[in-house]
Amino acid sequence: MQQRYDQLDSLRGLAALAVMIGHFFLVFMPMAQNTSSMGFLEYPLNVLKYSPLHAFWGGHEAVIMFFLLSGFVLSLPFYSNKQQSYVKYVVKRICRIYLPFVAALLIAILFREAVFMHKLTDLTPYFNSLWTRSPDFASIGDHLRFITNYNTTKYNPIIWTLVHEMRISLLFPFAMILVAKWGWKAGVPLAIGLSLLSSYLLGVIETRYTTNYVISLHYASFFVVGALLAQYRENLKQLYSRFNGWLIAVLMIAALFSYSYKWVIYGKSFAKHITELRGDWLIAIGASVFIVAAMSSARALKLLHQKPLLFLGKISYSLYLYHMIILLTLLHRLNGTMDTAFIAIIAFVVSFGAAAASYYYVELPSIRLGRLLTSSRKPKQTPLSAKGKTSASM
Repeated sequence: MQQRYDQLDSLRGLAALAVMIGHFFLVFMPMAQNTSSMGFLEYPLNVLKYSPLHAFWGGHEAVIMFFLLSGFVLSLPFYSNKQQSYVKYVVKRICRIYLPFVAALLIAILFREAVFMHKLTDLTPYFNSLWTRSPDFASIGDHLRFITNYNTTKYNPIIWTLVHEMRISLLFPFAMILVAKWGWKAGVPLAIGLSLLSSYLLGVIETRYTTNYVISLHYASFFVVGALLAQYRENLKQLYSRFNGWLIAVLMIAALFSYSYKWVIYGKSFAKHITELRGDWLIAIGASVFIVAAMSSARALKLLHQKPLLFLGKISYSLYLYHMIILLTLLHRLNGTMDTAFIAIIAFVVSFGAAAASYYYVELPSIRLGRLLTSSRKPKQTPLSAKGKTSASM
């Protein structure tokens, strides 16, 4: 039977929470503006902004974690020979990712139309620019086509990652043909090759939006890395178990610095030599260490199996989908009537309720629909009866 790693669901939940905290912080100018030229004593908030503590609200870092975890989980059936046909796989992916996305899209449009009165002007430039354009059929059509290249900031600005997630998911089984058979000998060159190809094409092809096809090649490399972590998970767990407490502490600190490297070196003169694509590999190294620790450490296992974190893992997709919708709705509805900090606190709490509702009433039904559409219906068997014999089941 295929093993389930509940602790990795909790890790995904923590990553979704980091994205959410990051977006809520960016409502406030002191957190959004560049203050890297100031020291920690001169500007204490820089401790949160330009140190490894940024890992707790780093959105892009969390996205790399998402891609690694997706590659890990999606690859497991290929290693146990439990993979379904490609058609069934695609149907389940559509039900799992696309249907909740469409529901969130419709709610974002409805909420925007219900509360929008005028453009916000007293927040950060990022938030002032959101929800400023009315819905139109062309942009809605772009969103419904989902995996094409289009502007995803109009209704729910976080969904650009889902476009890459779905796009890569559709091609992932073909990559697994190589990885499952040849292991790291195929996986490592494939991951590096995809990233290098993406880096080259980005230099010669004009890409307009964050959903461009070229960057998908780069992000696909982290799906492959996640698949390799899954393939060699037992070896990695054995290696981790050989480390003593001091080595583990050093490893985790190094992983934290690697994961949050961008903010540790932010504003430094040498930072320009590390391109974003190269930096993503530093993030992936740190995230990979966290994933291995989550599987190997008894302390991490106990922590990540706490009920609140397991629940956070369950609602992580919906929390990711709805937190910006809730925040933007309340900012437009309550702006000017109460302090922005109070609006953010209310939105933070409401986001969890919205995520739970979406999980139970949208996600779970979508998952069940995927299972129903891909189930193998067997004809009912009539028990055989004969004199002196009865039918038996095992």
